[in-house]
Amino acid sequence: MPYRRFCRIATMVFLLFTVYPLAVKLVEHRLAHDWLHSMLHLGSAALAGYAGWLARSLTPAILYTWFIGVFYTALGVVGWFIDGLLLETHLAIPLGPVDNIFHLGVGGAALTVALIARSRSGDRG
Repeated sequence: MPYRRFCRIATMVFLLFTVYPLAVKLVEHRLAHDWLHSMLHLGSAALAGYAGWLARSLTPAILYTWFIGVFYTALGVVGWFIDGLLLETHLAIPLGPVDNIFHLGVGGAALTVALIARSRSGDRG
């Protein structure tokens, strides 16, 4: 069950990396500049929780793990070359070094889990 296990761990990781920065941004009155980023991480936690604990089949966990692996790894790489996405709008998603390391860590872990699970003959997760 590596896919479901990854989703369960990802739920906790995304929650921790959403709640703490959200609290800091609220105290520092910076949430208006980065609210969408926090909501995307909260949504990632919710989807991971569904795929890891509530889904009846393994398919959501597989899809979630592969999506996070590919998308977050790419975002972690691209983030070193751009300051963020939609920065001139109220939907700004800044990408600083801490964000890039987080995205690479989560994405790399997901890809590792997905590739190892896929390489096992007859084991879908």
